[in-house]
Amino acid sequence: MNTRYRSMDFLRTIAIMLVLLAHSILAYGAPSYLAPLQLGGIGVDLFFVLSGWLLGGALIREANREGSIDIKRFWMRRWLRTLPAYYVVLILSVAQRLITKDNVSFPIEYFIFTQNYYFPLEFFSISWSLAVEEQFYLLIAPLMAFLATKNNKYSTIILLVLLVIPFIFRELNLYSNPKETHVRIDGCVFGVLLAHIYYTYPAIWKKAADKALPISIIATFTFVFFFVARYFPEWGVQDPNKLLLAFIFGSWVLLANSSKEWSEMLYVPGAYYIATRSYSIYLLHPEVLALMKRIPIQLPFLIYFLLTIIGSLIVAECLYRLVEKPLMDSRERWSFSKVKG
Repeated sequence: MNTRYRSMDFLRTIAIMLVLLAHSILAYGAPSYLAPLQLGGIGVDLFFVLSGWLLGGALIREANREGSIDIKRFWMRRWLRTLPAYYVVLILSVAQRLITKDNVSFPIEYFIFTQNYYFPLEFFSISWSLAVEEQFYLLIAPLMAFLATKNNKYSTIILLVLLVIPFIFRELNLYSNPKETHVRIDGCVFGVLLAHIYYTYPAIWKKAADKALPISIIATFTFVFFFVARYFPEWGVQDPNKLLLAFIFGSWVLLANSSKEWSEMLYVPGAYYIATRSYSIYLLHPEVLALMKRIPIQLPFLIYFLLTIIGSLIVAECLYRLVEKPLMDSRERWSFSKVKG
């Protein structure tokens, strides 16, 4: 996990493409032959697992290397990575609403990342997942700093408890909407748990890694089955719950990091490019879809989807080059956000 694995770029690419597929189908009008594929919106849950794995691993490495975790430095690095591009898009969205609509209240919840507790969202609807991520950042650094002072068994128990809490909350209906963080953080916690096993229990990790291929094959067939089942409602199959999705996507992360060979094989040309722009793509693709709706002719969906991808890449490149990357690079120039050592 110290180097950039090509396989992780591949998984990021899958995640953003799943999201683009789901949202493109919705914008296209969700015809019956495509509507079941809107399940692709669960690409967000794949992003959550990847986030938990990468950030959990980084914090564990820091604790092992330094003997402690610099919580403020972690937060500054994450905020410089995520906030500038987010606020640019948010401010433009708010300005558009103020200009084009009457009686618009200032959406303070969007600026402090609590909008996932206010539904339905009147605009910038995809930002609920960014609120979950930002709240996760606030939780994970203090948690891992605390667990760094405890023994491995205690840390494992705590992470397992945190993993099942969202499931329990959902089963008890302790939420107002399913986008609230306390019922949607399964993937993030599962990713952290995987990183914990990777660094703390190498023997267990090796055994799991040796069986990563059959595990991920079974998980992938299960994943595909839920898409197929949507075409046959008479089967009575419900969409997968978030805990199951965490296990499915976790198996992909396991395979992607099981060996150097798999880290290289799980890749397609262009995945690095798309992965590095995936955040900007996620932020801006709804605007591209809004423009696509203005096309006066009915395009075949494949062409519609392809144009959405191309348009999203173009606008994302601008945001990435002008805002996201400069601020990301600046982290190494400032003492409060620079990596130690």
